[in-house]
Amino acid sequence: MLAADSGRSELLEDRLAEVGLELTWLEEAVERYEAAWQGNRRRGAELGGLIGLTNDHSLLASWILAALRGSGSSHDFGDDLRAAVTERAVAEIADPPAELPSRWKPVVFGWTLGKVVGRVDHSLPVAPAMLPTDVNVRAAYEGLVEHVLHLGTLQEPWPEMIGTSTFWRGAGLAEGLLPEARNGQDAIKQLVVEVRRILPEHMGTLIGRHFSQFAERRNTLSHVADMPDRPRFIDVKELARDWNQVRLTIMGITQFLCSQVALELKESASRAVREGTWDDLVWELVAFDD
Repeated sequence: MLAADSGRSELLEDRLAEVGLELTWLEEAVERYEAAWQGNRRRGAELGGLIGLTNDHSLLASWILAALRGSGSSHDFGDDLRAAVTERAVAEIADPPAELPSRWKPVVFGWTLGKVVGRVDHSLPVAPAMLPTDVNVRAAYEGLVEHVLHLGTLQEPWPEMIGTSTFWRGAGLAEGLLPEARNGQDAIKQLVVEVRRILPEHMGTLIGRHFSQFAERRNTLSHVADMPDRPRFIDVKELARDWNQVRLTIMGITQFLCSQVALELKESASRAVREGTWDDLVWELVAFDD
């Protein structure tokens, strides 16, 4: 898909040059991965017989995608990628299951590549190819994903504290992603502004509206007592009783985090990918040759 994207070729060319590759490398990579896929299929046509690649391949792809962070929304690109992978999996894997495993469910949030884990939702929760470098943010996000997977096993409506815990963790992650912000609400406002630049307008509006009182609601849940100009506890506790109510929370936090990952990967100081990375990865692909 990137090889065919002539509109972003200059950005991609500059990015690849950072690790000593030319734009024509994209076509080379297409051919190499296609050959590896066909070799993999010959070894085991059914899903259980296929061998997955290491995460380093996803990291390389995400590192390249990060260069497109300022080029607009990644939403359509992500949808097209998911559709293409699903179409080929269904057509080329013998007896594919109704629900494909996570490695066959790619997503692109904020120009960060990831995969959907579990069966909670079509596009959530997400395991990015790389997490932020801050160990506290990493642990907090992993805990959120774990919690979402648990929510998917529970009957709705959920007990009040099971659902409203997403307010605490969501606001905490926003503060962790922007520790220089004055407070949680300021962090959320800045993150919303940032992700609205890389989202379709309708999605940006939904997330902006959803997070407009997010920090105040978290504070209400913490302090309980009525306070002037603050939502009431009796109302807020009913806002996270099922998946439809918390989905935008998880979607927004995922967008915030993936945008931060793309920013870290885009920085020239990032050593996630270096000259020679592709040479190392090719050896893994060559193993599938006959």
